Amino acid sequence: MNRIALGLLTAAAGLLGACSLPSPSLSLLASDCRGQFGAPGDVEPSDVFFMASNMADCREDTLQFAIFRSDELSYGFVTPAGHDEGSSDAHRAKLLAEDQWLAALSDQVEQPGNERRVLLYIHGYRSDFDDALDRTVTVRNLNAYSVPTVSVVWPSRKRYLSYLYDASSIAWSQGYIDSLLLSLVEKSDNITLVAHSMGGRALVGAIRRLNLAKPDKAAHVHRLILVSPDIDRHQVLRDDGSITELLKGGRSVTIYSSQEDLALRTSRSLHGYSRLGSSDCSYSVDYVERSLGRDGNCHLGPDLPGLSMVDTSAAVAEGGLRHGDVFDTCVGRADLAAVLNGEPTPWRETVAPRGGRTGYRLTHASYAAQRDDCPA
Repeated sequence: MNRIALGLLTAAAGLLGACSLPSPSLSLLASDCRGQFGAPGDVEPSDVFFMASNMADCREDTLQFAIFRSDELSYGFVTPAGHDEGSSDAHRAKLLAEDQWLAALSDQVEQPGNERRVLLYIHGYRSDFDDALDRTVTVRNLNAYSVPTVSVVWPSRKRYLSYLYDASSIAWSQGYIDSLLLSLVEKSDNITLVAHSMGGRALVGAIRRLNLAKPDKAAHVHRLILVSPDIDRHQVLRDDGSITELLKGGRSVTIYSSQEDLALRTSRSLHGYSRLGSSDCSYSVDYVERSLGRDGNCHLGPDLPGLSMVDTSAAVAEGGLRHGDVFDTCVGRADLAAVLNGEPTPWRETVAPRGGRTGYRLTHASYAAQRDDCPA
């Protein structure tokens, strides 16, 4: 490799990794979190549980989490800001010891009316603690019933140019997320997992580990929802792909994708092939299919019981990276709510099948013909 090529490669790596990561400050390392602990009896039904693999930052009155990894997991609960889209600054988080956390969660699972449900949300690329909680609350509030909810928080640097850092962090957190799910299937027999972006990688890994480690409890996970998943499309959907593991035990699997997702375009340029959360055919591993281009409906998936492939390209969101149309549009939130609650989705348009593969499309027009509301 000549010096010019090596220089360009080094520069690109620096940009994508956001250069070197600074070390935690001495004040952060010395921060005392003993005053940030709550009691299991303080947890209210409207609170959100969390598990974080970030380093806890207890230097201020409000508990926060830094961008650094920590081998000491943090467990706790959050009283959301007004239970709507209020300021994330008003989220009030408290820590719990792991055994107290599991006991408090189990107590909520066993409450009458909860039907032993648990909702687990794994955030994606470029999201910090507050971002993860905001999205978790959005998803939780789309349920038609009260459900104990867990937010999985992992170290993201929250920068556009820190893609590789985030990818490394979610891979590093995989074992912790696997262990959490193995614990949850002992507490609940009706679990829903929702993952966004890179969080989809952890979801797939955790389900694979669950199927192997506790096949008798794997069916306790009823529903999997992947929003804009940043995973190799072919690796999941091919005949011997991960989709087989995801659907085991009669699970429902819903995958949302878009050809307009700018974050996944960047990811595709790094990986070479299409991502599961993109419906663009231009970089498909099926080289003949590439001629169909961006509008080729490459979100179509195998016609398997329980699998729904949904394109959100026409569910236009206002600006941004278009990396969360499901969360940012009325039709997206309505569709997600219907999936969470096991309700019909009459606004979905069926895309013409191709080669035994099927899928759906969301549009504002089809939704407006069915409903005139906009889920919060």
